[in-house]
Amino acid sequence: MKINPSIFKEYDIRGVYPDEINESAAYALGGVFAALLNAQKGDKIAVGRDGRKSSKPLAENFIKGVVDAGVDVIDIGKTTTPVMYFAVCSMKIAGGAMITASHNPAKYNGVKFCGAGARPIGGEEIKRAFEARKKPAKAGEKGEVREKNIKERYLKKIYGDFSMPKKLPFSYSFDKDADRLMLKDKKGAAVRGDLVGILIGENAAKKKETIVYDLRCSRSVPNYFRSRGIRAIPCKTGHLNIKNAMRKHKASFGMEITGHYYFKKLCYCESPDLALRKIIELIKETKKTPSQLLKPYEKYHHSGVINFKFEDGKKFEEICEKLKAKYENGAISFMDGITVEFSNWWFNLRRSRTEPLLRLAAEANSEELLAEKVKEIKEVVAG
Repeated sequence: MKINPSIFKEYDIRGVYPDEINESAAYALGGVFAALLNAQKGDKIAVGRDGRKSSKPLAENFIKGVVDAGVDVIDIGKTTTPVMYFAVCSMKIAGGAMITASHNPAKYNGVKFCGAGARPIGGEEIKRAFEARKKPAKAGEKGEVREKNIKERYLKKIYGDFSMPKKLPFSYSFDKDADRLMLKDKKGAAVRGDLVGILIGENAAKKKETIVYDLRCSRSVPNYFRSRGIRAIPCKTGHLNIKNAMRKHKASFGMEITGHYYFKKLCYCESPDLALRKIIELIKETKKTPSQLLKPYEKYHHSGVINFKFEDGKKFEEICEKLKAKYENGAISFMDGITVEFSNWWFNLRRSRTEPLLRLAAEANSEELLAEKVKEIKEVVAG
């Protein structure tokens, strides 16, 4: 069957339901995924789903595709993405899939994939496997489906005998598939994800260890970790890239400005629950609020992530060339979009891999300089 090629993103599968991704596509993807893993009879794939209305029928058809390929499924039901990763790791099975579109609006849905050991598998790898399939697999013995609740085991692994305080000097929330942690201070102001990473990193990495960070994070992040004798490596944005970099460098901790926090002890996967526990442990230990703890690291002025609606890849290349020429005296990198650094300010402009957007992050030594430079970049983007 044909599948809309637009759903194959760098990190995963995403599209509008049912126009771009639907039940028949989910069924085909289940079979392709089983084949990609080279899974045989007796091998197992964990399948979970988020709470979107479309997730249940998509999950049912994805499971059917896996089963019809002769592979067993452990149906972990409505759950979170970190629980799916934990299921794959803890049960040492062939792989896992989560039916979700993460933070995308409700009209979207998709699939996140991983192999044994929760090794991340991106949408482009799935696309290549789909294109290589010359004809449907021959019908044979079907796999079996077994339902299993993994969440309690996951929470026990994270919290153990740790007791959550009844009152906290901050509020927190997760996103739709609960793989991101967002904090707000006592006044209800959002705490930027890269600064939250500093709080978590206090108890997540030790001297001479390595951490990996999203290149859009504040300069305060690498400065903080390096001051503690920890190697800090910048990385291209996205869970696929962060996890691969962490594996390559055997990093203890990884972080993104968007609120994803990754831990070596959990197969290099994200866990907002473990991140939350480490923040609470730090607060108990220091008897300080997040705002008090982070005050020394707020010396730079950061824009956060600014989004622009955008779909034309060729035009983005033109924009990058214009920015390269305009800021030719800076240190220029194309690791992820374009990054330009000066002694007193820097910026990164990149294309989203999940939505038709450009994303800008910038930081400067003063609020006035930041506003000036963001205005300049916006003018270049606008053409």
